[in-house]
Amino acid sequence: MEHSLVEILRQSTYQAFQNIVELALKEEVEAVLIAGDIYDGAEKSLEAQLKFRRGLQQLSDAEIDTFIVHGNHDPLDSWSASLEWPERVHVFSGTQVECIPVEKNGVVKAYIHGISYPQRDVRENLAQKFSRGNGEGFAVGLLHSNVGHQPGHDNYAPCSMGDLIAGEMDYWALGHIHRFHVLRESNPTVVYSGNSQARHMRESGEKGCCLVTLNENTVPLIQFIPIDAVRYVQGDVDLSGTITLEEVIHVVRSRCEYFVDQIDQKDVFINLSLNGRTQVHFELQRGDAIKELQAEIRTYFQGRTPSVWLSLKLNTAGMYDIESLREGKDFIADLINLFEVEEKRESFADLKEVLKMVFETWQGKRYLNNLSDEEMKDVLVQAKSLCLDKLLK
Repeated sequence: MEHSLVEILRQSTYQAFQNIVELALKEEVEAVLIAGDIYDGAEKSLEAQLKFRRGLQQLSDAEIDTFIVHGNHDPLDSWSASLEWPERVHVFSGTQVECIPVEKNGVVKAYIHGISYPQRDVRENLAQKFSRGNGEGFAVGLLHSNVGHQPGHDNYAPCSMGDLIAGEMDYWALGHIHRFHVLRESNPTVVYSGNSQARHMRESGEKGCCLVTLNENTVPLIQFIPIDAVRYVQGDVDLSGTITLEEVIHVVRSRCEYFVDQIDQKDVFINLSLNGRTQVHFELQRGDAIKELQAEIRTYFQGRTPSVWLSLKLNTAGMYDIESLREGKDFIADLINLFEVEEKRESFADLKEVLKMVFETWQGKRYLNNLSDEEMKDVLVQAKSLCLDKLLK
């Protein structure tokens, strides 16, 4: 990976947080709420902590309060105790839910209720500890939690929507799920803002924060504001009908240009899957063809500001008359029919059971994620094409 790319990716989370600070200053917000996982792990550099504190100081200097709860990636027992936070920063404890007022010119605007993770593995239902109380003003719950067993995320501090409703908050600002998601629009409003900067290609699309306005007797106004510094984009390129490598280069480059035009002044990392049945399939498979094609297209974007990076994945297939092959009386016909029956499944539970050993006992399991049904179907499609390539080449 190029040195410049490594540095840009390393700095992207810092820049995203600074973008939040600048947005808060511009909008003159009453408070900034951070729902945990400020850092991705227990080991955090002094540089990261100092840059985070610097942003908090800017908010404090502008008389903007910041409220922080810690989550499973940055629990209190992993936090540096040697740095002091600015005056208007409140870090919630991990022993009980605290209730802190947001006060402006002697008037309490809201109460922020929150609790941090004292250690990484919190399996207790923390939402049940929240209670509105008798204070006037809006009640906001700040919590790092998996509500309703959200798929794809560890079940830390699990709770139900019923638990959140019982707390009688006006608004729940939640952390843990890495995408913007409004779980409930009102009474109470329940929102995951998602992470402010994607960490890898699996977190493609816009990342940002929520600019929220609470009003009495009306649904809160929630504006999702993209503030990520680097955007990850996943896309497909249909190469069906292409007959030369020159056509492939043109089509891929045009697809990249399209994505760049859609993203306003951000560094972008584009991951493209080359799909379709094409006459150049075997050329693309030969040697380092994909790497060389990728390098050629990267050269086209070299020197651009913002920067553009590209990664290509080959999922093409050769040109076959599937209908004729399917009607045959041989092994290939049986294979095609078997694959097509499997692809039409509504559930892949038994196939996942066959693969269970790979995900649970294989020494490389830490590099794998459990496959969704859509991913299982995609694996079958690719396996069918690969078998035909090998048998008919």
